Amino acid sequence: MTKITLITGAGRGIGKEIALKFAEEKHTLYLLVQKKEQKKELIKIFNQKKIKFFIFVGDLKNKKFIKSLDKKILKVDNLINNAAGANTKYFTEVNSTELNNIIDVNLKATFELSQIFSKKMIKKKIKGNIINISSQLGHVGAYNRTAYCMTKFGIEGLTKSMALDLAKHKIRVNSVSPTKTIVNHNEIKTMKKRLNKIKSKIPLGKFSTVEEIAGITFFLTTDIANSITGTSIIVDGGWTAGK
Repeated sequence: MTKITLITGAGRGIGKEIALKFAEEKHTLYLLVQKKEQKKELIKIFNQKKIKFFIFVGDLKNKKFIKSLDKKILKVDNLINNAAGANTKYFTEVNSTELNNIIDVNLKATFELSQIFSKKMIKKKIKGNIINISSQLGHVGAYNRTAYCMTKFGIEGLTKSMALDLAKHKIRVNSVSPTKTIVNHNEIKTMKKRLNKIKSKIPLGKFSTVEEIAGITFFLTTDIANSITGTSIIVDGGWTAGK
């Protein structure tokens, strides 16, 4: 039977690559994107994949949009909470609007979508998966990342507690926590000095790639990962292992 996977933030970067990976595995896809232009691009790509796919454009800060998905998507086997916002301001310069926005997208939307679709899994007795795309900054702090780190540490706690609550229904919940990942190759030219500084802190001397993150995410949904729940796969090249 064809598996059904819902991916948030599928319009670019890691989310887009995750969508391509699950398309390769012939899943039916529900994709959430933020812009109409992203939808048009994805339609062109996935029309060639010979799979069923549905794309919804909306803002995860919009509660009505999130609630509408409850009626539009009847069931899923996998929920990939990938969408996230960033904030690179110094702690005392983060304003209340920015704080609320990053909490709404990174934490509240993940919580609410996970509630909606875990209820469907439970009702239909689906032994499903919820995977939260987190960050190494959900495990260690960083300068000028207070708001972002707060939400990603929250995702790690949410992942563990959800895993405990949902285990009796055989629903597994995990997170994937990348280090710096190159999603826009223009960065390599325009931010060379900063990227070299970041890379110097990674013992393996390399950034994670979107293909790696997509592959690990898919692995966590497979039967071979049936005993993995409530944990984080930290894809950081050894950054958080110690100094």
